[in-house]
Amino acid sequence: MGASTASSSTGDGTGDGNVMEQVYGGGTTVPKKKKKKTAKEIAETVKNQLGLGTSQPGGSETQIKQYGAYNLKGKDIYMYGEEASQLTNEEMVKAGLAERGNYFKQVGGKFIRIGKKEGEKLMAQGDSSVSVSYKMTSSGKEIKHGISGGAMGSGDPTGAMTSIPISSQMLESQNKMKAIIQGTIGLMTPAPISTIAKLGMARSSADLLQPEAAYADYTQQFKAKQAGKKFTSTRNVMGVLGLTGHKKKTLGE
Repeated sequence: MGASTASSSTGDGTGDGNVMEQVYGGGTTVPKKKKKKTAKEIAETVKNQLGLGTSQPGGSETQIKQYGAYNLKGKDIYMYGEEASQLTNEEMVKAGLAERGNYFKQVGGKFIRIGKKEGEKLMAQGDSSVSVSYKMTSSGKEIKHGISGGAMGSGDPTGAMTSIPISSQMLESQNKMKAIIQGTIGLMTPAPISTIAKLGMARSSADLLQPEAAYADYTQQFKAKQAGKKFTSTRNVMGVLGLTGHKKKTLGE
């Protein structure tokens, strides 16, 4: 379907930003049957920490209800991917599934490595210019990204980040990038690859023209995946773009 999630950190609010991850062999090994349960528990904890919901606690009844991270202070509450990833990593550290690695401080356009003591102190003070790398066990990597290895909000119920939904603004940012990338591929490659890319661009463009409908599709798809069910969109993307001579397209898995 057109309303989909990215698979890497691309500046759309779903990536890990400056946080580096590396798999290592130490730490806790989680039995297979417990991985999904652990992922769900971490996802719920992170959602609560972010204050994810459709309206601000204590807000008025006339407040515009958009899905966002209402606990974030002084930040864009609708672009919370980096914060979600950081909180997830920290929960895995607590569970023995990851370890903190090196600390870095952003100075201008450069990231300068700093000592552990200084890094922990600055992070405790809420210094947003400080980032840290994480070393994860293979179990930790799977618990964070699921069996599918998917991105945040993709819906895979076996992962923590994949079980945290994205906002409408994050989805729109993804679709903008997808339309550009798919359009470039469509121009530079021969058929049938160019045809597939152009169809993908049409879907992304339709989602940009109808952001509310695109997010409604995404939300239904996310819930279906979380429940282990299939979802097929019946939106006519060609009709949205005003294209004639095309049959109605159904966008599904």
